[in-house]
Amino acid sequence: MLAACQQKQTSAFDLIFLGTGTSGSVPNISCLTAPPEEEPCQTCLSTLTPEGKKNIRRNTSAIVRVDAVGGKVYVATFDLHTASIRRLIIVYLHLLRTILIDTGKNFQAAALEWFPKYGLRRIDAVLLTHGHADAINGLDDLRAWTLNSAIQPYIDLYVSQATLDEVKRAFPYLVSKEFASGGGDVPAFKWHIIDAGVPFEIEGTGIQVLPFCVHHGRIFSTPDVPNQAQSITLYTPPPTLPSTPTRSGMSTLADKVTPYISYGFLIQGSFIYISDVSFIPDETWALLEESRKCNGQPSIAVVDCLRLTKHTSHFGLREAISTARRIGAVRSYCVGFEHVVSHASYEKIFGAVGGQDDKDRLTVTEQEGIGMIEPGDPIWIRPAYDGLQVTVLEGGIVKDNGY
Repeated sequence: MLAACQQKQTSAFDLIFLGTGTSGSVPNISCLTAPPEEEPCQTCLSTLTPEGKKNIRRNTSAIVRVDAVGGKVYVATFDLHTASIRRLIIVYLHLLRTILIDTGKNFQAAALEWFPKYGLRRIDAVLLTHGHADAINGLDDLRAWTLNSAIQPYIDLYVSQATLDEVKRAFPYLVSKEFASGGGDVPAFKWHIIDAGVPFEIEGTGIQVLPFCVHHGRIFSTPDVPNQAQSITLYTPPPTLPSTPTRSGMSTLADKVTPYISYGFLIQGSFIYISDVSFIPDETWALLEESRKCNGQPSIAVVDCLRLTKHTSHFGLREAISTARRIGAVRSYCVGFEHVVSHASYEKIFGAVGGQDDKDRLTVTEQEGIGMIEPGDPIWIRPAYDGLQVTVLEGGIVKDNGY
């Protein structure tokens, strides 16, 4: 049996978007502090008003809340005459389990806003897609959950070996407490190494996850990084200028283009999450297509879309729509947006993929976006926004609190 067929589709779950923006988030400080002679950025400036709330985009992150196994109890019936057990029944208990995907640079702000609103508290597992700052820099904030067991004694983290290595380099004390300093207060984690194409169960929950590889841009250099056992204070990193590496600007630039790998996740055979992607390999498409044969139509797909045009490390509009069409979920939501296009404009552009016609009331940007849509089957696809809740009901019906 193939890995994708080892999943069991859940009957119901919730998806809550904690963040839907790119690594720099929205608004941009450069836009909010721009001098009068510069053209104003309407998307960023709108975030200063209640009407622009949906244009506030923190680092992409999500909560999946699943009704899953929470343990079992044994119920016995007795024969009163013989005082013996007549029948023993196992009763499985179900609890709402909370899975967090990525903890970016503004995770704490997102948690403070959305955890109380949606009644979230305990985190049963964290899935990390990759080791960039917008996916891991909020890990330290999880000490609020585990310090003195404030909410729970530890948190289970599921990561690739490559991502764990990047966490070790960036935050050695999160992996080995002997590197802690100051008061020594650090979060408590239980690390689990996962491999692409190998399904796993989130410990003690029955929730099935299948990680898979996607490309997220490329690796620009192969600097010699010291072993973590060596003193980290003795290592001076190479300069990081220019901000976008160029062949002339970095002597260590790899001659061979090596893709940077990020993980996507198939959860319970029903929910596909691809937040940081520039290319999907054939072997990953084979897994997703096999899952559809075994588990039926996916309920939700989350797909990366940085901007209208493609980027080195992210999908643009065409790639996002093409991927959503090929996945064929009941509903697809896009994430990872930069600041140029507003939420309202993305609503019109993506709405056109499903057949909505607003041609008489379109801005230049909206006309450009709709003009980029390639022929194909109409699908339901919309821009996600921070705080949007999507619910999959019994029978696979999908609803949300925003559309």
